[in-house]
Amino acid sequence: MLSSSRTLVVYTFMAALMTVILIVPFYLFWDLPLAEAAHALKGSLWITVGKFISWFASKTVIQTVAFFALVAGALDAMLYGFGQRARMILLLALSTISAMLLGDELKWFFGRCRPPLFFEDGSYGFTWFSGEYLKNSFPSGHTLRAFSLATALYFVLPRKRYLHYLPLAVAVLAGISRVVVGKHYPSDVLFGLLIGVVCAVWAHFFLFRKE
Repeated sequence: MLSSSRTLVVYTFMAALMTVILIVPFYLFWDLPLAEAAHALKGSLWITVGKFISWFASKTVIQTVAFFALVAGALDAMLYGFGQRARMILLLALSTISAMLLGDELKWFFGRCRPPLFFEDGSYGFTWFSGEYLKNSFPSGHTLRAFSLATALYFVLPRKRYLHYLPLAVAVLAGISRVVVGKHYPSDVLFGLLIGVVCAVWAHFFLFRKE
């Protein structure tokens, strides 16, 4: 893992730049057509499956995981010292909590209209500084939660039979499910992916960096 904060800043900036380059054409050309395609699935089995997958990245589930990881990691550190095991457990908590806090602030700042508003009255785009649920689309909270936890698990799980890639695959499905169920645009998901991964990588850096 990266040991230099300066190098990590550069990689973070490059990841953010690449994400913006992807988000812009999605916002301008592809978000609405894909949202309309998802809207056409209303009432189908795809929606049921999408909601089921989304549940795994719901705030209730991830907050519960974060809470128990924080308590378990803190207890382990107090009883046995701030060793590898305690750091690995706390990584799950720090990654998810930081991503959720950052995501909530960005949702409020951008105030992007969710797809249901477009199908109700044609509202699309950013309203800025909104606390309304239907104007909190950017970034996708489910996606950033899923990728923050999945990336943390990627660092924690053993490198056997590609097991550490499984959480990332689930996170990808969670992001796709948010578009399928009509709660987010693809660009919301891309932004959520960036936040989740970056928060987990920085959390890993702070917990495991060499003194």
